[in-house]
Amino acid sequence: MISNKTVFILIGPKGSGKSHVGTVLKKYFGIPFLNVDQLGLENIPKSKLLGEDLIIEGFHLEEKKIAEIFQTEDSVAFEATGSHAYFYVVLNRLRSSYAVKLIRVSAPLDKCRERMASRDPTKNIPVSSELIQSINERALMVRLPWDLELDNSVDMSEGTIVAAFQSKFSSF
Repeated sequence: MISNKTVFILIGPKGSGKSHVGTVLKKYFGIPFLNVDQLGLENIPKSKLLGEDLIIEGFHLEEKKIAEIFQTEDSVAFEATGSHAYFYVVLNRLRSSYAVKLIRVSAPLDKCRERMASRDPTKNIPVSSELIQSINERALMVRLPWDLELDNSVDMSEGTIVAAFQSKFSSF
């Protein structure tokens, strides 16, 4: 493991607030935030793949982008639901090369649905409400050794996120 490189993975249902947390980490701690939806939106029109192959290609692009970021930075944050089996392949590869910190971002599913419905659809990979429900139900079942858990049932303030992050990761 390359101990001076840290990957913060923000894991939770779609609409739980992972992007909000990532944006706060970038703003207050200078940790680059890899927005996975943006990466996917850029890739989909260029890809010749569909379905599972497209999803796995997306994971590979994330890993590639993380490696690129680490050429100039010591940390990076990215978001995941943890609901796809291939996520665990990527997680194990990241753990073999970097220090990995797992941050659980949670919120009730009805709150997640409400947030998803209010989002700008051009900034997110288009997914049916049925698929979002399925993804989110699987995301709620993810059990990992969390380094930090953030309850975003009520929209967390930037100050709350900063304080929680500093209390767990004092080097930041």
